[in-house]
Amino acid sequence: MILRLVNLSLIILIALVAFAGCDRAQRTAMDNMPIADATMDETMTDMMAAPVSLVWLVDYPEGEKDIYLTWIASVAPTLTAPAEVNRIRSYDNVEADISPNRFVQFEFNSFVDAMAYMNRPEIAGVFEDLPNHATQVSAHTFIERSDYAKTEADDWPIKGVIFVNYPLGGKDAYLEWVASISEALVGPPQIKAVSSYDNYNGESPHRLVALEFAAQEDVEAYEALEEIMAIEDELDVQADSWILHTFELRSDYINQ
Repeated sequence: MILRLVNLSLIILIALVAFAGCDRAQRTAMDNMPIADATMDETMTDMMAAPVSLVWLVDYPEGEKDIYLTWIASVAPTLTAPAEVNRIRSYDNVEADISPNRFVQFEFNSFVDAMAYMNRPEIAGVFEDLPNHATQVSAHTFIERSDYAKTEADDWPIKGVIFVNYPLGGKDAYLEWVASISEALVGPPQIKAVSSYDNYNGESPHRLVALEFAAQEDVEAYEALEEIMAIEDELDVQADSWILHTFELRSDYINQ
């Protein structure tokens, strides 16, 4: 129970820092950040060391995508400058009228680095300003898992993103099923990398799975494979709900 309360306080503090950007919230976050020691729960220590992704899901204002992108170009140097962030990549939904229109992923070595990044006043200022340039924004913090062993790092132009919600009380069963099908999922040559993440906050979506491809044609060929169609059919059973979006890489942060 104590660990859960500590986690909850961290979540609240992150929200204050990232979206309020106020000095008081920043000082509170730093003052209340726990220090790992021998008495800290092992799960908490592992979480603090695991790779973390902060994800933005954004909808452009109607007819104002170019205005949004101009703003992004103006703040991209600020977002990429801090040492804590390893990589930022942004993607447009290939179905332009489908929400979310945009997927942005910030990658960190650990939760500590992510918190330090969001605690910077200049970063908090950008996060605070984001809703002024979008009709809808949601931000999620994901902890990377090790379910898949196919991670050919590159700027692959196409990213399939699956948002999954676990059944009530069924997370362990879902993960057992994932372990049983992971080789089949990553085996086809069309797919270049697969990574999976759990939502740190435990909210919806509970899980994010990213599948990366070199071209849209590879996506179509991959989805037509019998073994992949069978996995998708079984996903209907194993998950409470799921949705797949296909995104195309933009160049907003490529020169990082």
